[in-house]
Amino acid sequence: MKKVLVRGPALSRSGYGEHCRFLLRSLQMIEDQLDIYILNTEWGQLSWVSEDNEQRRWIDKILEKTVQYRNSGGQFDMSIQVTIPNEWEKLAPVNIGVTAGIETTIVSPQWVQKSTVVDRIITISEHSKNVYLNTAYEATNDQTGEKIPNYRCQTPIDVVHYPVREYDTEKLDLQLDYDFNFLVNAQWGARKNLQNTISWFVEEFKNDEVGLVVKTSIVKNNLYDRANSHQTLQNLIASFGETKCKVYLLHGSMTDKEVMSLYKEPKIKAFITLAHGEGFGLPIFEAAYSGLPVIAPGWSGQCDFLHMPVKNKKGKSKVKAMFAKVNYVMGQIQPDVVWDGVLQADSAWCYPEQASYQNCLRDVYKDYGRFKKQAKELKSWILENFEYEKQHKLMIEKVFGKALTIANTEDLPKISIITSVYDGDEYIRSFLEDITRQTIFKNKCELIIINANSPGSEEEVILEYKDKFPDNIVYKKLDEDPGIYGVWNLGVEMSTGEYLTNANLDDRKAVNSLERHAKELLTSEDVDLVYADMAITDAPNEVWENNSSNGRKYNFPDFSFQNLKMVNMPHASPMWRKDVHEKYGTFDESLRSAGDWEMWLRAAAQGSKFKKINDTLGLYYFNPTGISTNPANFDWKREEEAKVFEAYKDINVETQ
Repeated sequence: MKKVLVRGPALSRSGYGEHCRFLLRSLQMIEDQLDIYILNTEWGQLSWVSEDNEQRRWIDKILEKTVQYRNSGGQFDMSIQVTIPNEWEKLAPVNIGVTAGIETTIVSPQWVQKSTVVDRIITISEHSKNVYLNTAYEATNDQTGEKIPNYRCQTPIDVVHYPVREYDTEKLDLQLDYDFNFLVNAQWGARKNLQNTISWFVEEFKNDEVGLVVKTSIVKNNLYDRANSHQTLQNLIASFGETKCKVYLLHGSMTDKEVMSLYKEPKIKAFITLAHGEGFGLPIFEAAYSGLPVIAPGWSGQCDFLHMPVKNKKGKSKVKAMFAKVNYVMGQIQPDVVWDGVLQADSAWCYPEQASYQNCLRDVYKDYGRFKKQAKELKSWILENFEYEKQHKLMIEKVFGKALTIANTEDLPKISIITSVYDGDEYIRSFLEDITRQTIFKNKCELIIINANSPGSEEEVILEYKDKFPDNIVYKKLDEDPGIYGVWNLGVEMSTGEYLTNANLDDRKAVNSLERHAKELLTSEDVDLVYADMAITDAPNEVWENNSSNGRKYNFPDFSFQNLKMVNMPHASPMWRKDVHEKYGTFDESLRSAGDWEMWLRAAAQGSKFKKINDTLGLYYFNPTGISTNPANFDWKREEEAKVFEAYKDINVETQ
């Protein structure tokens, strides 16, 4: 199982904390396929999650495991780091950087430079992705000293939005005086622009029976902050003299359930924000999928979910704003919010216009039915397109590839496993035990065992397992040995599966190996064959979970025709589509050892594509008496391989 380290503020109330837990919930969906570890980090001075719930207990258990594993010197196969890019590090052979969002027009030079540390970047909105990709600086080549103008991020960036999360609601004792109230949910600070949000509201509704609920905090969520926030609000309101409108303060942390109850409070009619910029805007998102009309500027991360495609009378789709849009102008960020390495002094964000904001407030108040209808349409679209399981599967796909996102193995086609038996008494029982415990064996596999007139007594064990799995095992004994590729061709002819694979008696597989290969083929429609790395052992009949490979591996290169000419990457356990043989023929039975290599070269030379699964899924026994490994066979093997290479050496094929 792949050892995956998640580094991030898993216990923080911050946006990065929620992003980290979103990732962890995604990984939890496939934890049977991963060995997960967590390195918790702090983010700012925000309070930590303290609820005693199932998710917290799961995180605590993994945190404890991680401490023990790191203290013992344990290493990781992959790291996923949820933090600002300045803090990304090479912690494993494969590193994924996850950044929550970008609120301005450019990222810092450090972010562009640090993008080289990770193999892939995942961010939360199209706005954040585009800002990252479009930011350019002058860089210097570390080796030559040469200046590189307009240097940009070269690392692939994907977008995975937050998912919809539904909670049971409860009645909150808000003690609101009026039936019509707006809501703002934002931390007190320059970017969220709360002072203008509140003061311009009071100015607009000073003579109306309208309320504004302010859910906020400063930094530490303590009593001093509450008193400070309350006093700031009172001073703001007092500056307008006598007013009919009311402003209510909700200070500090609320549980997820309480927040969702706030959005669904009958007296809260709409959500407002005048933030200068959002990486995504989780509170806005939550309000939108709760069905509240939203008033917001039409710039930055919230645009991903506040706009939706709408068909016109001619059936053509166009993207439409489904919120009350506040006009704005772009301007440089304030000097007091400049944050070295994060918020650049030369970056800009939006400045909402007061008159436009107040017009939106008034429009929503006077024509509420129209905006509520619009909000209902938007809610339905968000619930469908940002659905919980869909977004979590998308996160898995962007981190690991599509193959791990298929939870339902019923979608997989039938797989035929072809095995040649000859002089295999020592291995047959362990082999059958290994194959029959594969995760999809009973439901999706047929094992075609062909006895090539073996002098051994394997048949007794084979028939024992055939009795156990009568629907899965097909057995045929031949009167003479046609050679390994004659057996394979007969297996192809006998097979009823859409996918084929071979299985050698002395090799072993990870318990989910066949499932992983099949899922990769299913999700890679233009690929005919998939393969993976293998661990190497010198001990016969070791199992995958407990072997003595000690890090020895066949690390095969990614597929290209040039690479395939140099090494038989599929090697011991590829999986391929059966129709490959309809298109490119069968295995060359005149060959004794290189027939599979020749078959793959023949197919690839005619346009067939292969794909590597970046994981170790097999255990290869370096059998001193095997065809490929016995020194007595080296001379004729070299001659045979030279013959195959000569046939294809001058062929060049462009492959991806």
